[in-house]
Amino acid sequence: MRPLREITIAFILLLTSLSLYAQNDTTKIKPGIQWDTAIVIKPVKYPEHLIGVRYDYSFTSVSMTPEMGIKPIQSPVNVAVLYTYYHPLWSVIDYFGIQTGFRYTKYGFINGEYNFPNFEQTVSVIELPLISAFHVDMGEHFRILLSIGPFLGYRFATTKENGFDCFDNRIDYGVQGGAGLAYIIGKRFELHLEGIFHYSLSMLYHPEKMSSTTWVYSYPWQASISLGFHVKLK
Repeated sequence: MRPLREITIAFILLLTSLSLYAQNDTTKIKPGIQWDTAIVIKPVKYPEHLIGVRYDYSFTSVSMTPEMGIKPIQSPVNVAVLYTYYHPLWSVIDYFGIQTGFRYTKYGFINGEYNFPNFEQTVSVIELPLISAFHVDMGEHFRILLSIGPFLGYRFATTKENGFDCFDNRIDYGVQGGAGLAYIIGKRFELHLEGIFHYSLSMLYHPEKMSSTTWVYSYPWQASISLGFHVKLK
């Protein structure tokens, strides 16, 4: 029994020593170390609602496979009425937003190397965009603008002599993306200068328009320089 008693006493002494060491260690604070308990409060970011109009000057064509020798055209009349909502994440991170509205535009092509009859055309389109509108504020007067998202449209008019035929696709849809700079005037007005690229995923023609054996794939695109004027509602 004596060895067991000696082991028990040694174990109790070891636990007591460890406990005292732990207490002494936690009460020691090394010189020069300061604990910062200050709370950093970031300013609250509020949602913004903007209504605006945008004018685009576009260079347009149709990407065709196989190559049909067409030439691009310029489209000087493209107008949009847009609503933009900037929604800060957790009321702190104000990089995100959405944009929608209505856009009137024209795009198409003309014959080039080959002169196919009743082939070239310019179509008039009404578009409904739904865009993720990112922005990075730089001080009080400037914003960097980035945007990407889909659009849905309807081709309602054409310059072809006999109008649309059974091979023309009237429904339009695709993707667009852009980048630019905003200048904030006062607290309510903004000027936006952007470069925007539209690419339609809906072919202009049915692939069998030229031949039932050799299909032609035709995807319209636009490269635009735009200037917008927006008014902040809130």
